[in-house]
Amino acid sequence: MALNKFMHPRNIYKIPPDFSNLAKKYKEFSEVAKVDITGKVSIDFKDPHALRVLTKCLLKSDFNLDVNIPEDRLVPTLPLRLNYILWIEDLLIAINKNNSVSGIDIGTGACAIYPLLAVVKNKWYMLGTETDEASLMKAKDNIERNKLQHLIKLKKNMSTSIFECVFMDDNDQVFDFCMCNPPFYTNIQELLESRSPARPAPKNGFTGSPHELITEGGELQFCRKIIAESKIYKDRILIFTTMVGHKYNLKELILDLKAESIEHTTTEFCQGRVTRWGLAWTYKDYHFSNLVVPKPKSRKKNAPIVVTLPDLPGFENDINNCLEKIKGILLDLKIMFKVINKRRNEITLSIIAYNNTWSNQRRKRRLSKQSSEIQSKQPKQDLEIQEPHVNEKLNHKDISNEEQISALKHTEVAEEIISKPSCINKDKQEIIVHGIMKLFMKDNRPNVELEYLNGKAGKEGLHQVIQYIKNNWK
Repeated sequence: MALNKFMHPRNIYKIPPDFSNLAKKYKEFSEVAKVDITGKVSIDFKDPHALRVLTKCLLKSDFNLDVNIPEDRLVPTLPLRLNYILWIEDLLIAINKNNSVSGIDIGTGACAIYPLLAVVKNKWYMLGTETDEASLMKAKDNIERNKLQHLIKLKKNMSTSIFECVFMDDNDQVFDFCMCNPPFYTNIQELLESRSPARPAPKNGFTGSPHELITEGGELQFCRKIIAESKIYKDRILIFTTMVGHKYNLKELILDLKAESIEHTTTEFCQGRVTRWGLAWTYKDYHFSNLVVPKPKSRKKNAPIVVTLPDLPGFENDINNCLEKIKGILLDLKIMFKVINKRRNEITLSIIAYNNTWSNQRRKRRLSKQSSEIQSKQPKQDLEIQEPHVNEKLNHKDISNEEQISALKHTEVAEEIISKPSCINKDKQEIIVHGIMKLFMKDNRPNVELEYLNGKAGKEGLHQVIQYIKNNWK
């Protein structure tokens, strides 16, 4: 479902651009546009070149900005960027700041899109930081070609600190806000490399790969780093903000801020078929409670599934014992998992299943029983021959993932194989279920909360997984 109607009320792209007019106005756009039999003009949104041309023409048409978007750099999504800028405007209105505004863009990128939009729309003073030298030079070129260097400054960040480079030269300047849009892919090649087994370290001060910012909790780790550093610079920046790509990460960051009683607010950035979230916090005496911009009636949202499990048989109802039990069940189901957060009485895992191993369990148990009966009737010497055959399988390079996992079940090696995506050819297999599993203790009873993210089996797949866990909690 298109989310345009949920865009920020002032976003000009709530009404889609007139492609026919763009094709008439810009020859470059007419070359990538397509016309159907009804005369409707469109583009291939899966074609990076077409998206690059569209964004460039919209920046020129709607903001009079001449922006060079390099072929080897990611194309900024203009409606999303504009949503973020408009939300910053709302934050500044909330603190009665309407003139001489200055802001910081962390990781400004080759296009310097946020500073350019902020300056053209609002005449704000912007400082962009960047760790990659090539992106910094391209950003500098885009600023100069639009003659905005008197309002936009750039600084290269050569440290692992997020904010240190900002205040290295000027010890007195105070900024009204900072903004950040993780993860930081330097270019398309880095994005592609981040999805391969041998991934180079990124050039952004973050210790993991760019892909890990999304898949392995790195976005959460990076945003937590911003929160941690914000305490140091709380008197130098009035409002701290960041974009968040995963709703689970947003929830965790809100819990972190609440734990320290830090004033904060959130928003949704809706555009096209994509939703992102904005998180803002401050150490000043500002109140964001009435800040949320009224929106149309919200679309239906999926509530997480929460189940209270019986007492853990034979063990103390301890969070770590329950985690080991959960791990064993996930191993049985060949569901990939990774612990992404631990608190005193709460552990959160990311789970992904590429095969439905939990359905038709009665039939599978019956077949397993029949197989066991047949094996028990075999001569002892046959069984002795089979055992080394298993070991031989484990050492054979061409053994299938499924056989390998089955042979190593309930061992540390099995957990390593199943909990890491390297054993799955993701290009050939669809995700059946992808979700967030939270294990927590309430009234000394184990509880499991499952939140659906995506997958072919839908939310019903999660219902089946939790039912399997209940049936096997013994």
